Amino acid sequence: MEDLNIERVRAILHAKVGGRGIDVDNVYINGVNTPEDPLVTYSQTLVWAFFLKLQDGEVPYFEGEQLGLFSEAYTFDSQYRFKGLEFDEVNGLGADMAKIFLAESVI
Repeated sequence: MEDLNIERVRAILHAKVGGRGIDVDNVYINGVNTPEDPLVTYSQTLVWAFFLKLQDGEVPYFEGEQLGLFSEAYTFDSQYRFKGLEFDEVNGLGADMAKIFLAESVI
């Protein structure tokens, strides 16, 4: 099990998706209370969202219609939806990263 730090999380994410031109520091997981209420209540870069979940001993996993991937922070505007990465892939990356940083009992 490796020591958890933000730079290692960034490096792993970059190694997995950077070859497709994706800058993991410019992909945001944004969330609203409900899709009908566009007030953003959660916004983290992909790197920080992964790091914070792992730091809490959780497998990074994101789902639900109240969350989305965006190219801008604190927006739920469809014009800023990030294309080229879906939550299925993000969650797969989260599961892979959990194997690196979390104890077997958590996974």
